[in-house]
Amino acid sequence: MEKTITNKLRFETKLSILASVAKVVLEKVYKSFPSSSKESTEALKVETLGIPTLTSSSEQKVKRDRSKLSKINVLRSINLTVEDGELMVLVGPSGCGKSTLLRVIAGLEELTGGNIWIGDRLVNNLLPKERDLAMVFQNYALYPHLRVYDNIAFGLRRMEIGRWGKGEMEKNISSSTPSWIENLLVGMTRSLPLGWRYLSQKEKFIARRVGEVSKLLQIDTLLDRFPKQLSGGQKQRVALGRAIARNPQAFLMDEPLSNLDAQLRTETRTQIVKLQRQLGTTTIYVTHDRTEAMTMGDRIAVMDRGQIQQIAPPLEIYNRPANRFVAEFIGSPPMNFIEVRVKTPLLINHALFSLTLPQTWAKFLEPYEGRSLLLGIRPEHLSISSPAPQNLPVQVDLVEALGNDTYISVSLRESPDSCLQARITPELVLQAGESIWLSMASDKIHLFEPETGRAIWQS
Repeated sequence: MEKTITNKLRFETKLSILASVAKVVLEKVYKSFPSSSKESTEALKVETLGIPTLTSSSEQKVKRDRSKLSKINVLRSINLTVEDGELMVLVGPSGCGKSTLLRVIAGLEELTGGNIWIGDRLVNNLLPKERDLAMVFQNYALYPHLRVYDNIAFGLRRMEIGRWGKGEMEKNISSSTPSWIENLLVGMTRSLPLGWRYLSQKEKFIARRVGEVSKLLQIDTLLDRFPKQLSGGQKQRVALGRAIARNPQAFLMDEPLSNLDAQLRTETRTQIVKLQRQLGTTTIYVTHDRTEAMTMGDRIAVMDRGQIQQIAPPLEIYNRPANRFVAEFIGSPPMNFIEVRVKTPLLINHALFSLTLPQTWAKFLEPYEGRSLLLGIRPEHLSISSPAPQNLPVQVDLVEALGNDTYISVSLRESPDSCLQARITPELVLQAGESIWLSMASDKIHLFEPETGRAIWQS
């Protein structure tokens, strides 16, 4: 008697461009790596120097010290909430821990402490494949021996059947062919061109999903090519397509544009933003590029030395940085800093200028009477002016004419080691060595504590 095996698969009538999104919550996340044994040994020599023999209690102390010294904390007390459908950008210099944090969320690195929630699930102990996340890597991570079609379909073929039914519609598809025969035919014909392949019911669903994703990313004409036949931008879109096809709860993107040239990076950046808004999928995007962070994110988390320095929308980070690091890192060229002394209620003094601040500063400056502070001013908030007590007398050191803008590097007179940058209109022609005066927009001034780097408005 011929056996009939009925496979009941849940299908969507079209690609769920509108994925099941999920909030991602990090609670006091820590990540430590072991340091080299040489570093630990050298450090312990200092601790145990002069101890001829170790008592039992001393041995325990050395063991505790060795345990402490053998760990390097690369992430410390990370608290972050990424809302449903939000595009959160993690930005910071190399080595700040942003990629490590992404890998911890993905489950590729073991969590040292804290909790990670994806939706309503605590995922600390779940394997990467069980977290329902899709990651796009910096180096694309495409399989060189597979065509574009199979690269996109790769993750779909390994998904559990129960996870395919994210849509509201169901189709019960019956097949009279035993599943083992279907799998055999699929495997035997997989290397053939698309039109010659045998498609099981599952493969028909995959074909439909791959077709929809490829049209969305405008790579539907590239499905028969191998990765070596693609440009950098096309490879990146294939990597995105593989992530989108799985319809995950969240996307994790680790500097996906860093290998592209400047023009292609700008084009692909725009495409990713449009795509994320169209899909509505929660996305965590890692970059070291300030421009990417400012133009892409709904919110930005600025990281330094394993800690989040500030989380806010792009313009808030730009206009109200929490500390000197954020102020200097966000913005290109970076913010200028000058040490000044406060004389209440509103006067700040420097050897070369004195400036009266707007009345709104009065209550913030009261505790700093007679103290030194760092004045921060962005290059675009400096302008060429005439001599005046509140203006900066400077000498031009370098002129960089870009066509649409001109950047000048200047130093304060009588202080050649001080280096400032200003952005001026391209119509103004200056020469290195020329002496000029710069005025500061008083409503764009920032003040920071020299010891802590904290912005005064945060005090």
